[in-house]
Amino acid sequence: MTTTDWWLSVDFGTSNTAAAHSGATSGRVEVLSLSHRSNLMPSAVYVDAPDRIAVGDVAANEAQRNPAGYLPAPKRLVGPPTLTVNGFTLPTSAPVAAVLRTVVSRAVAAHAGTAPAGVVLTHPEAWSPEQVQVLIDAAVAAGIDPVTVTTISEPRAAAQYYGRTHALQPGARIAVFDFGGGTLDVAVLAVDEDSSFRVIAARGDNGLGGKNLDGLVARWVDEQLDDRNPDLREYLRRAPLDVRQALDESIRHAKELLSEAPSATIAVSGNGERETLHLTRGEFEELTAPVLDRALALTRETLRDAGISAPDDLAALYLTGGTARMPLVHERLRELGPVATLDDPKTVVAQGALAHVGTAAVAPAPAAAGPVVPTVAELTPNWKAAPQDTGAGSARGRVVAAVAVLAVVAVAVVAGLALKGGGDDSAEAKETAATGSAGEDGGSGSSQNTGANGAALATTSEQAVAVLPPTLQDQLVDCTDSNLRTDQSAMIVFCELDTDGELAALTKPPFNSVTIYRDQTEAKQDIFSVRSGGFEGPNSTLLESTDRMAAADISAPDPNDGLVDFTYVNINTGVKVTVRDITDVASAKTFLSRSGLLT
Repeated sequence: MTTTDWWLSVDFGTSNTAAAHSGATSGRVEVLSLSHRSNLMPSAVYVDAPDRIAVGDVAANEAQRNPAGYLPAPKRLVGPPTLTVNGFTLPTSAPVAAVLRTVVSRAVAAHAGTAPAGVVLTHPEAWSPEQVQVLIDAAVAAGIDPVTVTTISEPRAAAQYYGRTHALQPGARIAVFDFGGGTLDVAVLAVDEDSSFRVIAARGDNGLGGKNLDGLVARWVDEQLDDRNPDLREYLRRAPLDVRQALDESIRHAKELLSEAPSATIAVSGNGERETLHLTRGEFEELTAPVLDRALALTRETLRDAGISAPDDLAALYLTGGTARMPLVHERLRELGPVATLDDPKTVVAQGALAHVGTAAVAPAPAAAGPVVPTVAELTPNWKAAPQDTGAGSARGRVVAAVAVLAVVAVAVVAGLALKGGGDDSAEAKETAATGSAGEDGGSGSSQNTGANGAALATTSEQAVAVLPPTLQDQLVDCTDSNLRTDQSAMIVFCELDTDGELAALTKPPFNSVTIYRDQTEAKQDIFSVRSGGFEGPNSTLLESTDRMAAADISAPDPNDGLVDFTYVNINTGVKVTVRDITDVASAKTFLSRSGLLT
């Protein structure tokens, strides 16, 4: 390595991406700034087309225009060779490549246009060779010479960073507790004779992270508004995307502030009203105790796998990841081992990856013998809806909704514009909106009024029911106008589930009422909330169709009766469905399948 050579490392995270480089002047490992205000960059991407993928804050902004193209956590999708988003089928590596391309561009600019001599990419310990290969393919697509690419698992990188400032004898064991925004990974590593680290046990939970804590605080906000300002609470359920994003940001800021302050405020605004809520650290710790209980249980299991039976068996329990900054996390983990933290926990993995390069002879990562992945140049738009997938995604949590008068099964249906590609406003799409055609999932409805931007609105109960899948239509009886309207003035209709039908058998009797409405604008807004667990909250289960035009969020079972709810939105057909009081999660999945909503 010459004096002009420099290296880059990238920690591609579930929620955020961090990077480090050998400094242009100092030559030492330094954190790379990825934005004007932070060392981190959101890992989110927005796919406008296969060759037009925005990243970070720009992607989140584009999501307001067309949520169908938004991938808030592309790392969760690494596995299959391809994915379909916004009507396009593309390599799973393509969204990752967009993130890496942005990072490399910033790094090269900091080194006067000189390319790095080597690039180190981090990955979860549990990733398969095929998943690691997706990361390497993404680096190549981002313009990185594959000969220069090295990979290292995240716990190894974190341990390497810790070892820079702590002398560890051969045989010593440390645990790495990596608590990020969307995942928790725990690993135990042993120090070998050459001072390298060997993983001896590892476990992870891809549904446990800072977003679970955000969801619990969001539930607390809902409960406060139910008492103080029910009208504002109801408005927020159907508020525009930017309003909900502002509340989410206020919640995240309060959560982070409570790591340093005894209390924090959460500002809630909308529809000309504003409430300021005060959350104390004690209240926050009480709210988040269930999540931390799960985190401790996972840590204990990992230590047991490694043969760790007492805190003294560990040289250190090293905490990384932004969520690990919480004082309560430190306090709870002290019973398991000597807690240690260094610098910014969000960037230590990226820095440790470079430290690893400096202390070990690392060969470029070999290509895994995985399936052939098409290049972007070989792709063509896939306008037809792909077969829908009912596979469960990450676990989230549940917002306990207050149901007026009766706990009913509520099915909200939205008829609308069939989105094509990047939101094409073609004559065919306009005709679809005007006729209420439901495509594969439902029959065609008669013409109806339109709301803002030509969005289809139901003005009769027949129009509301017409876009439902035929199987669901066949099990609805006694549909009547409720005399209620959505914000866009779409009619809300009440129906009943046929008590002799198989769908009613999946709900708790006698609450088998169905509420139906068609409002295209709300469907486009609500798809984002469904994907992020915004309807059913923490610890819920996400199901998505393979084309990402449809998603369902199933709540965690109610601790009192075990019942679950789900919210479903399909922006390809315009259908929205919310069902309450399903007997359990398995029955909710069955309801989605048998009704034709997810097939």
